[in-house]
Amino acid sequence: MIDAIGKAIAQMSDPKFRSVLIKSILVSILAFAVTVIAVMELGDFIPRMEGDGFFTDFVNGLIAVLTGGAAFIIAGFGFPIVMSAVIGIFLDDIADAVEAKHYPSDSKARDVPLWSSIWDSVKFLGVIVLCNLVALPLYLIPVVNLFVYYLLNGYLLSREFFQQVAIRHHEMSEVNKLRKIDGFELFLIGVAITFSLTIPIVNLIVPIIATAAMVHLYKNRAAKKTATAVDVV
Repeated sequence: MIDAIGKAIAQMSDPKFRSVLIKSILVSILAFAVTVIAVMELGDFIPRMEGDGFFTDFVNGLIAVLTGGAAFIIAGFGFPIVMSAVIGIFLDDIADAVEAKHYPSDSKARDVPLWSSIWDSVKFLGVIVLCNLVALPLYLIPVVNLFVYYLLNGYLLSREFFQQVAIRHHEMSEVNKLRKIDGFELFLIGVAITFSLTIPIVNLIVPIIATAAMVHLYKNRAAKKTATAVDVV
């Protein structure tokens, strides 16, 4: 795991990595702005006090401030997750760069249609949002909320990143088998990804490093499975 992360970080200077980073940041900023505007617009549906006077103005002003604050908090919380989903659309560029540099003799990946990548990213985002909404009551419990957040999203992110990388070479049934090889290691890197996504600035490059690291982890598992099959024969 450490070796995979190290190789991923060492390749951050790759032009393809920079290109994906720029495109992902731009799209994520757009999503951030849309989220803020949407929440602010929804805030207009909150009933306001009618009449004149200091108290009425104070309450209505407080509602406006809280609505604005909630908009930025919600958008800020979702920013790294949205960015991870967006990078899924450009995942092929990162994976191709890693495979070209470290695994040039391996068979080439299948071409994944852009619409398929977009749909997978939308599903990924939907699953994460839904699971976190279900776990929302637990997030209200101090200390417990941290464990739930990191464990839940660590599992989801590790599963999704690995799947998006491996599906380029195998059918889903084979991807699931490979994912279960040293599954705890994948879970740990998922937790590390989740934690890193909560660190400002760092969370901008984490999805790219995670994608590159997952390529190495996938390749290791594929090699182990092939070696095992050869030994059996």
